[in-house]
Amino acid sequence: GGKGGWGGKGWGDMGKGFKGGWGDSGKGKGKGKGKRDRGPSGPSLSRARVSTEPVTGEVVEWRGKYGWIKPTVPVEHPLASEKHKGNIYVSISDLQGGLQSLTVGNLCQFHIFSDASGLGAEEVIGS
Repeated sequence: GGKGGWGGKGWGDMGKGFKGGWGDSGKGKGKGKGKRDRGPSGPSLSRARVSTEPVTGEVVEWRGKYGWIKPTVPVEHPLASEKHKGNIYVSISDLQGGLQSLTVGNLCQFHIFSDASGLGAEEVIGS
């Protein structure tokens, strides 16, 4: 048994269950069911870009390697309201320009993606 084994697989399976549940709302969007080369957990889940323009939001929580951003304008997406009160997940691996953390209360700019576990921010630049 390896360290990441149960965590990765468990989340992956949970995500699959959710994906089936929300399937109707995202018809034909092709969230990349078969494209799982990089492992089923965390920032490496296959992603589908949701935003076309960069989005602005306020950092509401930062926990060392990840946090949550509240978009200035609520996101129109089936996963936005049903999970995390409309907040967007952000991982340290999606910060740009050498950023290692975000400061709660600061504004940042980012693109939104969806994956098996909900909505996330990528290409994040702080203010």
